[in-house]
Amino acid sequence: MTTQEEIPLTEEEKYELALQTEHELARLSRTYTIMERHRAEFMQADLGGKLAKHKKVLDIFKREQKNILTDLAVASAEARTKEDLKKSRKLAYLLNEYDDFGEQIKKEKNYTKEIEDQIQMVKKKCLELAARQISDDKYQERVLKGEQIVQTLENKLEVQIKKFCVICAENVRLRSEIHHLLNERNEFNKIWERLIKNLCIGKKFMIDLIEQATIAYDQREEWVSKLQILRTKANNDLVLHIQEMRELQRKGDNDVKLQEFFAIKGQKRIMRDLAELQLQKRLENKLHINRNLENYLKLLIEIKEFAELDNIPEIARNFVHHEEDNFAKFKYVNDLNKQMEELSDELAERHSRIDKQSVLHQVFNKQQQETLENLEKKVDEKQKETAKKEAELKGIDTKLNNIMTGIGSLFRLFRCDNDPIIHMLGHNETIHHYNAVLYLQILERTIHEALVTVHSKALRPTSKKKGAKAEPHIVRQDIKPEVIEPVERICTTNPCPLCVEHDLVSDVIDELQVAYTKDQIQAKLKRRLKIEGARTGLHNVSACHLPKSRQIIQKRYQ
Repeated sequence: MTTQEEIPLTEEEKYELALQTEHELARLSRTYTIMERHRAEFMQADLGGKLAKHKKVLDIFKREQKNILTDLAVASAEARTKEDLKKSRKLAYLLNEYDDFGEQIKKEKNYTKEIEDQIQMVKKKCLELAARQISDDKYQERVLKGEQIVQTLENKLEVQIKKFCVICAENVRLRSEIHHLLNERNEFNKIWERLIKNLCIGKKFMIDLIEQATIAYDQREEWVSKLQILRTKANNDLVLHIQEMRELQRKGDNDVKLQEFFAIKGQKRIMRDLAELQLQKRLENKLHINRNLENYLKLLIEIKEFAELDNIPEIARNFVHHEEDNFAKFKYVNDLNKQMEELSDELAERHSRIDKQSVLHQVFNKQQQETLENLEKKVDEKQKETAKKEAELKGIDTKLNNIMTGIGSLFRLFRCDNDPIIHMLGHNETIHHYNAVLYLQILERTIHEALVTVHSKALRPTSKKKGAKAEPHIVRQDIKPEVIEPVERICTTNPCPLCVEHDLVSDVIDELQVAYTKDQIQAKLKRRLKIEGARTGLHNVSACHLPKSRQIIQKRYQ
């Protein structure tokens, strides 16, 4: 058994259990007080009358017990037991006599029944012999009936020939129609194969499209994920830039404050060295700016000379336009390179597919050749088998012909009469496959009658003297049918169902059960008979020792 882990109770479950126990305790205390109150009322109110009634009932039961004990003592006395033994012996003797007389009556009834059956058989044979005697009128009637039957059969034959001709014509029409339908079926199969080929090609295109769609979907998923990553990165960069700008703003504010502070300090303190340094820096800045202006002017002049234009916005527009053209050409070249790579990859895949299809085609051709060789071998084997079967069929036909000739010779040898089947045979009385069973039935019946007559003649006592009278035939007493013993003679009581059930149910095995063979059953029965108490199951339920039998008996007497 599997052990379950104990789950600890929570505080709420403990609280609910405590409440339930308190409610149960309160309920039991209320019932206890009510029962105490009823008990007190019962003891106080009219105690004498109710107790007297109970005492009277107890006295009656005690008197009945004494009477039963006295009856039991009288019944179990020695004189009573002796009388019971005598009566039981007498009853057993009478039962044995009853069984003996019953067996004798059954035997006599069987003998009388056999005699009556023989009498009825003799009467039937007498009636049959009387009916077999044919008079002239009956012979004429039989001849007329035969002629009428022949005419009716000729008419039926003519009708059947006409039906056969109609069926043959219908068969020819149906054959032509079947031939036409077969041609249509071949045309339909060709069209069907063509459609299946087109369907396979379409399926291939569909598979390619599905593969391209799946690849595009996968790429889309990748680009979406990359865009999501870039968005998150841009967001993070934006946050960092905002923080940097805030820090720079803070630094700028601090610098402005410092500048104001130093400006205020400079007003109060005048430093000639610092002023001279500032003037030198300003002069240097002016010189630097003038140089940059001169350089820019030279660059503008060179750009104008190169572009052969004086208007600067037009020069800028031309520059932007050339930049866009260059970028478009660069992009176009990249696209062409990418398409070339894709086409080269696709060409390599097509070459690999062509190689695979060629290999499959070769394998398929080899398989077809092998299947054709196997089919040719099977055809040769089947032809040989058909030749063997035809030879066997010829042998069987010869055997059947021999059997038919043997049946005819036996029919003539036993002088059998074919009058019962003469109407079925018509003019053709030869034995063939279709009427052999009828001839065999007649032959079997005549052989059986001959055996019966031979057996009856063998049983009759033959007289030695020629002139002596034949003694009447007497049914032999030593030839008796076997008497089937009833179950009551073999076993005195029925098997106890409780013991049988206990024996069967106690041998339950949780495995796959298999039926015993005959030898195993015999071995088990021998082993069972050697055990003590093997016959204890042959008793009634009242004599059973199982506890369940007492419950059944108690239910009967309730």
